[in-house]
Amino acid sequence: NFNEAKFITFSMLIFCAVWITFIPAYISSPGKYTVAVEIFAILASGFGLLFCIFAPKCYVILAKPELNTRKHLMGKMPSRSL
Repeated sequence: NFNEAKFITFSMLIFCAVWITFIPAYISSPGKYTVAVEIFAILASGFGLLFCIFAPKCYVILAKPELNTRKHLMGKMPSRSL
């Protein structure tokens, strides 16, 4: 039950979206602001990657501690329905 593919896929989607929006912003920004646009794109893509991968894990650890047990991870307990 360690399926993290959806978190990695969503984080890559955010990464690509940040860099696709970076191109027109970089081209249209005047002289000295291009460095600020580059730094913002780097920080935003890094934060998006970290947030999308680690936020669900932190949510389970902090808000749903009953889901963070060995029995639940190994599938011994019945899953709760929403």
